[in-house]
Amino acid sequence: MSNLDDLQGRILAAMDRIGAGLDGLVAAPAPGESAEELKQQLADERTANAQLEERVKALHLRQDELEAELAAAREAPPPDAPAPEMTRAMADMEEAVARLRAVNARLRDNNRLLRDAQGAAGAEVLNESLAAELEALRADHAAAGAEAETILAALSALVEGSETGEDA
Repeated sequence: MSNLDDLQGRILAAMDRIGAGLDGLVAAPAPGESAEELKQQLADERTANAQLEERVKALHLRQDELEAELAAAREAPPPDAPAPEMTRAMADMEEAVARLRAVNARLRDNNRLLRDAQGAAGAEVLNESLAAELEALRADHAAAGAEAETILAALSALVEGSETGEDA
């Protein structure tokens, strides 16, 4: 037990000596520097730190503004984007043209069958050929109507755009 007391006393004495040494280090400025110079350097560093913090705050504000602008730009359609009616009309026209292509391919196949038959085509082949031709005519009519709707939608968008431009 006396060994523990002895060791504890030695540790406490060593810690007192370390504490005294640290107090001496803190109180004594480095060679060539006075306490006033150190205080001035500390004040300069604090000023520089405050300026940097203000710049960081300004940058964060600018970043928030840019993110808000980006979000608004993503939500709003581009200024040169076609009107929804124009987009719908274009989609309808594309669908009608695709149908017309498919029907024309079928009509070409039936015409090939008729040529291969060389006048000996049966009633079934003739009926199928007439049905394909009728469907091709309907598809052509639908494609022409869709094209007219697209042109009408484009003209309407132009007229609306010119009216808004005159009012502004």
